[in-house]
Amino acid sequence: MIGDVTSGLIKAAVFGFILGLMGCYNGYYSGRGAQGVGQATTNAVVSASILILSINYLLTELLFPA
Repeated sequence: MIGDVTSGLIKAAVFGFILGLMGCYNGYYSGRGAQGVGQATTNAVVSASILILSINYLLTELLFPA
């Protein structure tokens, strides 16, 4: 029970860090104008989604050993 809550809090913190990191990284390297911002937003969402899925698998393997 406590392990489930702890693992949920750890995952939430890691996922929040990934979202912030990808948003800042892609925003910093975005192009000029609305088209560059739109492309950077799309890249941030796609890269964060892929990273969250892969990190979720790794964290689940580490936090819930079989």
